[in-house]
Parts: sequence; C-alpha cells; structure tokens
Amino acid sequence: MPFTVQQLNENNTVGIAQVDLTIDPLTPIFTETNWVGGSTATDIINVENTSGVDVVYYVSADWYAAAGGTPQDARLLAERLEITVTADPTGTPEVLYTGSLAGLIQQPDPAGRALTDGANEDVEFALTLPAANATDLIQGMEIEFDLVFVAVA
Repeated sequence: MPFTVQQLNENNTVGIAQVDLTIDPLTPIFTETNWVGGSTATDIINVENTSGVDVVYYVSADWYAAAGGTPQDARLLAERLEITVTADPTGTPEVLYTGSLAGLIQQPDPAGRALTDGANEDVEFALTLPAANATDLIQGMEIEFDLVFVAVA
C-alpha cells in the first residue's frame, strides 16, 4: 500500500452579491384624466444602483385593465399610447425605447443600460396619445400600468 498525505487549505469563503436598485419616486408619475388626441405627459424616475456591483438594467411596462375595464380595452389602449423612455435626459441623453406602451418590454433590448455601483441617473418617461390613434374605439377607456426596472449583474 502506498503512503499518502493530505493538506487542507481551510476556511475559504465566497460572498454572493445582492443585486438591488432604488427608484424615486415610488408613487405614480402618471395620473392623467380626460385625455384627447395630442395629449402628452412627461415625468422622471431616478434609478440608483445600490448593489455593491455594476449592473445592467431594463425597463418594462406591466399594463392591465383599470377598475371597470376589460383586458381587451387595456390591450387596445396599450397599443395606441406611445411612450419614449430616455436615460440621463439632462446629461448625455440615450433613448432606451420609443413605441407603443404595449411594446415596452425589457428595453433597451438586448444590451440593457449599464449602471455602475453607487451611480444613479434620471430616466424620463414621455407618454402621448397621438391624434391619429385617438379614435372612437378607445373613447372612455382607462388603463393602469406599472413601470418595472429589472437589474442584472
């Protein structure tokens, strides 16, 4: 039988990062009423990387029927409302998405938007009902939506 020896390199550790974003405000930035063709509203959400590591973030809209509405109505309105999402609007602006509210899914696709550890930036949302999209079909409809930020490290 051969001789053997064993040596230990003990107590190694690995700590896994906790990906985290902080957004401000948490309250709705859009509470619009009585819109007609050409109506528009713009507001800003500040996003901050509090993860301890660099991240890439994506923006989506999770839309659904308002109280008393139907999913079909919400879908029609989500297709007709236009939204433009711009990162760092007062610095070096970068349009992350422009198109229908229904199409705001994990944008910018596929790369995301880089945000270094400890950094923050404003993200501007401009919501519009183009005059050409304001037909009798959507008259009286309402929609609710959440603006969702997802970070990946």
